[in-house]
Amino acid sequence: MKLKCTSTGIIYVKQTSIINIKRPNSLEGAKVLGKPVILNVNNVVFLSHNSDGHVTFFMQNGFEISINIFFSEAEQILISAIGGQEDGII
Repeated sequence: MKLKCTSTGIIYVKQTSIINIKRPNSLEGAKVLGKPVILNVNNVVFLSHNSDGHVTFFMQNGFEISINIFFSEAEQILISAIGGQEDGII
């Protein structure tokens, strides 16, 4: 699965779906080493497109997690996680 969320508000993003993880105005980006990235829905500020046009989760700590999926799929997972429902996108 590319994206999966749990009833506790945790979103799992498969490593192969990630285009970029960065923090603007910092010298280095984060590296993903084959493990899923785990996001807490309470730390997601908003979901939108970044300046490059990629679907991006904007986080409270300033990180931007750009993913290679459709906006509607990311929005579905975010809404499910906020509502405390389990869901997944293949």
